Amino acid sequence: MGVTQASWLAALQALLPPGRAFTRELDAVLTKVLSAIAAMLLATQIKLESVLDQADPRQATNMLPDWERLLGLPDACTPAGQQVVDRQRAAWQRFTEQGGASPAYFIGIAEQINEPGVSITEFRQANCNRNCNSSLHGLADVFTWRVNIPHPALNVRLMNCNSPCDAALQEYTPSIIECALTERKPAHTNVIFAYPA
Repeated sequence: MGVTQASWLAALQALLPPGRAFTRELDAVLTKVLSAIAAMLLATQIKLESVLDQADPRQATNMLPDWERLLGLPDACTPAGQQVVDRQRAAWQRFTEQGGASPAYFIGIAEQINEPGVSITEFRQANCNRNCNSSLHGLADVFTWRVNIPHPALNVRLMNCNSPCDAALQEYTPSIIECALTERKPAHTNVIFAYPA
C-alpha cells in the first residue's frame, strides 16, 4: 500500500474548484478539515485492504471464526486448544477438500493429518473361483475396509485377570486419523483400524 494521508489530502484538494476561497495553504482551516477527512479515508482504505486478506482462510484472523462456522469447524475430530495457525490450516484443508471414496483419497487425508505410510485393505467376498488360500469373507465384508496404520497404537492397555469384569478387552489412544476417516467414509461402509503389535 503506497497511499498516505498526504496522498488523500492532495486528491481531495484536486477536487476543489480554483480560487482564493478554496485555499490550499497548510495552516488554513479548509486544509485542516480536508486533512481530517483524508485521515478517515486512509483508515477506511487500510481496513478494506485488510478484509482482502480475510478472504483466504490461510491468512484470516478476524474472520477465522466466520470461516470455521461456514466450514463446520471445530468438529468432533478437532483437537482441543489449537493455535491460530492450526485452525487456519484446518479451515484451508476443509475449504479445498473435494471429497472422494477411493483408497487414494483416504490415504491422502491421512498424509495431510501427518499420518504417512497408511495403507487400505478392501475385502472381497469368497467364491469358488478364487484361490484356495484366499481369505474367507462374506457379503457383509464387501462393505468393510481396513486402514492399516504403520505404527503401534499409543497407551495400549489389555484386560488381564486383575481387571474388573466390565473392563474393555483392550484400550488404546487412537490415531488422529480414526475420527477424520470415520467422519468421511461412505455411509454404507464400515471402517476398521489395524495397528501392528
